[in-house]
Amino acid sequence: MGWDGYYYPWAFSIHDFEPRVGRVHLPPPVHQTFEGEGWVLCSFCPRPYDFEPDAVAAPYSHQNVMSDEVLFYANAEFMSRKGIEPGSITLHPDGLPHGPQPGKTEQSVGARATNELAVMVDTFRPLLVSREALAIEDATYQTSWLEPQE
Repeated sequence: MGWDGYYYPWAFSIHDFEPRVGRVHLPPPVHQTFEGEGWVLCSFCPRPYDFEPDAVAAPYSHQNVMSDEVLFYANAEFMSRKGIEPGSITLHPDGLPHGPQPGKTEQSVGARATNELAVMVDTFRPLLVSREALAIEDATYQTSWLEPQE
């Protein structure tokens, strides 16, 4: 037995995750990849959308109860968000309502697939935001759900 220089017991490529799809929108637990004590990790990967002709592929607005949600976006596409870029991170604390941004629900009707690539961690203990994270915070994030003013 010896240490080979890695800090993790094994590796899993997000590109090997096979997402589930259904006739209608499936709830977020179908994206769950790992579970540990006090957390779950979900993978959002390229996949076909729901195949019911009138299905609304975008997730419904919701709020996490008893968990904080952190999403890391590995590319610039996400079915329910606009204005993200590779490396964006969002935090939705326990109880904060969130969901598709204006226009994204309507845009998802009839869409065939998504090329999103993101990793989400839900923690069942509150997260603390570091000073370093506050220094790069997008102060306009919370207003991104408002309808655009014309």
